[in-house]
Amino acid sequence: MWLDIYEEFNELSKSEQMALFNAMKEDLFPDEPDKITELLKTIREARFASGIGCVHCGSTSVKRNGKYRTRQRYLCNDCGKTFNDMTNTPFSGSRYPEKWVKYIEMMVEGYTLPKIAERLKIHISTAFYWRHKILNALGSLGFEQLKGIVESDETFFKESMKGERKITHREPKERGGKDPKRGISNLKIAVVVAQDRNGNAVARKAGTGRVRAEEIDLVIGKYIEPSALLCTDTATNYKKFAKIKGLQHEAINERQKQRVKKGIFHIQHVNNFHHRLKDWMDRFQGVATKYLDNYLYWFRWLQLGKNLAFEKQVEQMFISACQKSNKTTVLSLRAI
Repeated sequence: MWLDIYEEFNELSKSEQMALFNAMKEDLFPDEPDKITELLKTIREARFASGIGCVHCGSTSVKRNGKYRTRQRYLCNDCGKTFNDMTNTPFSGSRYPEKWVKYIEMMVEGYTLPKIAERLKIHISTAFYWRHKILNALGSLGFEQLKGIVESDETFFKESMKGERKITHREPKERGGKDPKRGISNLKIAVVVAQDRNGNAVARKAGTGRVRAEEIDLVIGKYIEPSALLCTDTATNYKKFAKIKGLQHEAINERQKQRVKKGIFHIQHVNNFHHRLKDWMDRFQGVATKYLDNYLYWFRWLQLGKNLAFEKQVEQMFISACQKSNKTTVLSLRAI
């Protein structure tokens, strides 16, 4: 019987053979317990680098309190609550711990929710809530300070009210439909991106339509070192922002086809970031505006680790998502 199947296997194309092989591998050899155990050990070391502390109140007066399903539990002597290494992480209380690593792998590869749900045999709503629990945890880590020459510019996305039951400020539109207003209007969501020459970047939703200097300051101001030099186009909002922060400022006049000023000042890195971001976002066929910051952080995280080996990227996303105590529940996500 198996010989007949093997003969049919040889008639498949190479891509079909690989797809079948991977499907069989996932069913017959799910993530090895040793792999998950090793990751949990690394998470514990990263999360409690300064010693075991209560994830509820922060107290260091903690003692071991037995094990449950092979995981060590702890008891806080101050607040009286118990916890384990994964409490208040995106994976806390999950019914499918054996699927965590595979889920992270598919996130790193940028799979859509339907494909993740199909591959892991979970409901699409479960895949959705896992995604945003992880992204909320990554976002809570904040951003690195931008130093030296810092390029900044904004890009725009269509407003999306996906998932909203009522829309009061405009008429509903079909997915992919055109905005009733042309150009940059209050129906476009402005995303301000700032990036230094070391590759560190900040990308955050700033508001609707043309952004004001105060809005720019609100989303990226605290992440730019005072000694940095701001490089932008000639828009007056950035000129005013630089004045508010007391930053040195160089403006590039792209309308007059000026690309590089004084041999070093340009905004090509941040514009390339915009292009890569737009291309990457296309796969999701429209992201709800209320979740846009999560996707911006996800893309930025992938860009920072793009030169790492795939296994290392997966490990780092897993560890980073568990690094801080971050209690995000399904109810809190529904309330956004």
